[in-house]
Amino acid sequence: MRIAIVVTGLGLSARATQAAITGLPASVTVGLLPYASDAPCWLSAARAAGHEVVLQVPMEPFDFPDSDPGPHTLRAGSMSSANAERLNWALTRFTGYAGVTNLLGDRFLTDSEALAPVLTTLSRRGLYFYDAGGTSRSVVPSVAGSLGAPFAQGAASLDTIQSALEIDRRLAELENTARANGSAVGTAFLYPVSVERIALWAKSLQSRGFVLVPVSAIVSAPQ
Repeated sequence: MRIAIVVTGLGLSARATQAAITGLPASVTVGLLPYASDAPCWLSAARAAGHEVVLQVPMEPFDFPDSDPGPHTLRAGSMSSANAERLNWALTRFTGYAGVTNLLGDRFLTDSEALAPVLTTLSRRGLYFYDAGGTSRSVVPSVAGSLGAPFAQGAASLDTIQSALEIDRRLAELENTARANGSAVGTAFLYPVSVERIALWAKSLQSRGFVLVPVSAIVSAPQ
């Protein structure tokens, strides 16, 4: 049974980013922001430590602009050419990532017409898309399936409540999902408590019959 963990937010804080890179098990996938200063350096450091890296692309949430992922946000209902320019901006910030994930984006991920060209572009570039599980209304599985685009679907966030007890509970739930389905993916932010609990949890994971893997090991392959 395989479990993948994606820890996002790398590049916001140098101290927190370094702590996540060095404190997390190598098999944990890390998400790097396109707005990060010294992003290529952080990506190199993450890969040198054994981490698979995904690029966090800003996408429109339901409460936009109250919640704003920043400039170059992919928008639901926008012309594909406009979103193509925004996506290209993010994809060209640095190189060496294995896939892309959403930064916010719960509204964008419910718009199949806006999503399809994005998944097509990523697939052509040999990149998978990881849906970080922000909304139960996501159309990623159906759109990716119809396009034959590689993707992985995440469960709910592991650290919506930033307490050791709650994170441990969510990690146990992730194990239950993996038992039922053969694999599972969870997402967390690089809060110190999240890094600490994930690192501790991973130490005994193998003894419970699980293997911690990068997201690419769980991605649904194109048909």
